Amino acid sequence: MGAKSTTRFSIFLLLGASLLGAPLSGQHVTRLDSYDGVEVRILQSNNAGDVQHIIDPATNEVVASIEGCPRPHNLFAHPDGLYIYCTNEAESTLDVFDTRTLQLVEQLPLTGRPNKGAVNKVRRKIYVGIIAAPYVDVFDLDTHEKLKTIEVATGIHNVYVSPDGEWVIAGAMQTSEESVQIIDPDVDEVVDAITLYDEDGEPHTMRPAAFIAGDDGSVERLLANGSAENAVWVIDWETREIETILRPPPLPAWMQNADGNQGAPMHGLEVLPNRTAFWASSRVDSRIYGWTLPDLEFIGGIEVGPTANWMTSTPDSRYMYVAVSGSDHTLAIDLETHEIVAKMTTGARPARIDVAILPPDRVPEAEGR
Repeated sequence: MGAKSTTRFSIFLLLGASLLGAPLSGQHVTRLDSYDGVEVRILQSNNAGDVQHIIDPATNEVVASIEGCPRPHNLFAHPDGLYIYCTNEAESTLDVFDTRTLQLVEQLPLTGRPNKGAVNKVRRKIYVGIIAAPYVDVFDLDTHEKLKTIEVATGIHNVYVSPDGEWVIAGAMQTSEESVQIIDPDVDEVVDAITLYDEDGEPHTMRPAAFIAGDDGSVERLLANGSAENAVWVIDWETREIETILRPPPLPAWMQNADGNQGAPMHGLEVLPNRTAFWASSRVDSRIYGWTLPDLEFIGGIEVGPTANWMTSTPDSRYMYVAVSGSDHTLAIDLETHEIVAKMTTGARPARIDVAILPPDRVPEAEGR
């Protein structure tokens, strides 16, 4: 099935872009060449704890924390800066926290134990993958009303929304066939699927993923990590065909981290907002690896410590923040010098990490400003 053409942009997205002084982002993290008039925060969830941390990238300090949401799978922000959402694995809820007070506003019941959730800014919806059952729950972004429970092939690990809001993908967890479930957000139904076959024809489940998009946010390629492989699948979105599978140079066994295997040796992907490169984190290698865009030339690796996990870039594409699950730290890496410039102690087993771009009046009161 060919890619659907972009037909419209939500008026709400345009208002949000005006608020933040930025056009429609071509990537997950909105590109900002200046932070004038906004506050940028890094949201670090700690998968083995019930306290989540907020980092100010201007000072590289933990400036606030969210108490509650035990065993979170991920944190993500409301596009207008109103809320921080937390997928609560312990209580099977989507927890909603006010960005200014960091107090719990409400808990939205889910169909079962969740994994990753994501916002569709254009369609004004929230999608949450349910790992305990074959569903994706859909909520209205503005009212938090539950709109639908989408039936999918198996329990879902990760959910992602394309930058233009035209597609939602969900990674099937319990089977290797139909690795990527493709959802049309107009009807909230599965309309296609992609299987991550390796060079030997063996299928793999999808773990983290990322879109490579054009200026208008329309998808050009899909990047995906697959189970049991220290690799990145590159998929042409129009044809749904695998272009190539990228692998970093292999390390000797004595340099690898046994804790990093866990069925997903490579477990993090981020395309820079300026679309000059993408980076992948290798838990087994304790490194992040980069490739240039659009030509996919290997940049090299940066050693970050045991069990390099999820990561996110700053809106100016200058720094990458990496959750290092094996040492309970979050690192800031300068992508120009490839040097670690800050090391912040976070919670127990930091994992999923994201960026919030906030209006100045939504900065958490806990920061004492």
